[in-house]
Amino acid sequence: MMLKIIGLTGILGLLVAAVPASAHHGFAVEYDAKKCADITGTLRSVDWENPHVHFNMDVKDANGNVASWTIEVNSIPAMKRSAGIERQDFLDNIGKTIAIRGCPTKNGGTANRAAAETLKLSDGRLHIVGQDVEGLGLNKGSGVQINQVQ
Repeated sequence: MMLKIIGLTGILGLLVAAVPASAHHGFAVEYDAKKCADITGTLRSVDWENPHVHFNMDVKDANGNVASWTIEVNSIPAMKRSAGIERQDFLDNIGKTIAIRGCPTKNGGTANRAAAETLKLSDGRLHIVGQDVEGLGLNKGSGVQINQVQ
């Protein structure tokens, strides 16, 4: 009987180990900090979930073609604590123009996907929503006005 329990436990352990885990990744693994840019578009939706909040925005290119972009930002606790932004702020801006400073995925990564450093809502409020990978001084005392209408 004890042998059966040990055997079943071993099989169960192997099955659990075989299931891929959703691992957290570092910024540098997926995104290119050397290609960050300002992106403006229309907010379409938000996925307010951990480990990172994601939102979708429609962005027009120089020819007027619209592409849907997926933007990754901080976790929910960081969004609330550091950025002072809540889910309702996103919901209130659906269908409105927003702007981000974001870094796209590296070559070979998912197209039209970026990690945002800052988010400017339609009312002009600017929020730090990601890492300051470009060294823009997005911290206190930097002279960058955050959560202010600009």
